[in-house]
Amino acid sequence: MFGRSNRKNDPPRDGAAPSPASDPIPGAQLAGRIILERLLGVMRDERGVHVESLATALGALAGRACQIAALEGLHSGEAEYRGLSLLTVGGANGDEYFVGDAINRPLAESNYSVWSLVAGAAQHYGAQVPDLNELFHHSASTLGGAEFGLPRFAPGTNAGGTPRSYLTMWEPLQAPVRQAAPRPEQWPVAYGLAVQNLFAMAKDQFDLGVLTRVVMDSAIATSKLKLPQPTPAHAGLPTGPEG
Repeated sequence: MFGRSNRKNDPPRDGAAPSPASDPIPGAQLAGRIILERLLGVMRDERGVHVESLATALGALAGRACQIAALEGLHSGEAEYRGLSLLTVGGANGDEYFVGDAINRPLAESNYSVWSLVAGAAQHYGAQVPDLNELFHHSASTLGGAEFGLPRFAPGTNAGGTPRSYLTMWEPLQAPVRQAAPRPEQWPVAYGLAVQNLFAMAKDQFDLGVLTRVVMDSAIATSKLKLPQPTPAHAGLPTGPEG
């Protein structure tokens, strides 16, 4: 597992390191492998797997995981979430959004945040990662508008869907994810580790700095988008290899 990214890109607040009893890594590594392998199977066509689409999907699902982990952490009174804020705001487009540092904790502020895992892996392979503050500013500046939640791809590339459209994959993936990593706090870690595994596969053919931006643009957007909370997990994805 690749560690924390360059601190100059970190948000103003640093999350507290998890205690050994709440270490989210056990189980999340297996869940991360399962997530990537299932999505590789679902998203493969006769030409292979479209990496930009896969990165968008993983980012979108990571953001959803951050939202659910934060809501659960606040509801259960976990120490890591005490004093953190979470507010709901309305957008001009009629959607509602969560804002506040509670969701930012699993997304970008804790030691095992999605940002830390994704940007850390990209840097490990020599990529120059985007500025985290700019990523958050871009999301905030487009909130409620037509550009909100649209990842910024390399010129000439795109994805087969939007981050919001890929959220339909959440429920079908929940059964195997819950089996490997039963606690919501593990789910953002699992998706971050799935991205690390993707980067290990794509490092020689793709600009991982650009893919980091795609993942984080997607994750920040879906972490904020207020949607109904999920029902109990159920199986639904085609059976794929598990590691």
